[in-house]
Parts: sequence; C-alpha cells; structure tokens
Amino acid sequence: MLLRVRATPGARQPGLDGLMPAGDAPPAVRIRVRARAQDGAANAELIATLAAALGRARGTLALQSGAAARLKVVRIAGRAEETALRLKELFA
Repeated sequence: MLLRVRATPGARQPGLDGLMPAGDAPPAVRIRVRARAQDGAANAELIATLAAALGRARGTLALQSGAAARLKVVRIAGRAEETALRLKELFA
C-alpha cells in the first residue's frame, strides 16, 4: 500500500494531525515530528511515528519518494485492508 504524507518537521508535539485535502489527488496524512529536516532525522522519526500509529513494525514501512520534500509517499508492506481500517479508525 502507498500512503501520501505531509511532514511537518520541528514540531513541539509529534503525531498524526489529520488529513490534508489535495484536490484531485488522494488526501495526504499530516504528520508532525520533533526532529529537524537534517541528515534524514525527520524522515526516520516520521516512519517511526507512522508505524506506531498504525500498530506496525518500523521495518514494514519505507519511504518511497519525497525524501527531501514535505510531501512524501510511504510504502507500507502487509495487508492493505488492515492498514486502511486502522487509518479510518484514526481519522473517524
């Protein structure tokens, strides 16, 4: 499963912050991380934060694109149905 995310580095409180509409494209999950966007620290924390929120192991998530951008695509291995249900629970 591919998930669009919008990262906010340097946040006071890390966590998921809802969905961001993207016009004709699928919405992106907004994720706040404490780490600054330096040396991949924010990307690593983003993966850890998303994995914890989804109840998945970090190793099942990988950054597919957008390493240097705020808008990223994360690949989530495993059952897409379970991940979709968890996302619905988080944002319902």
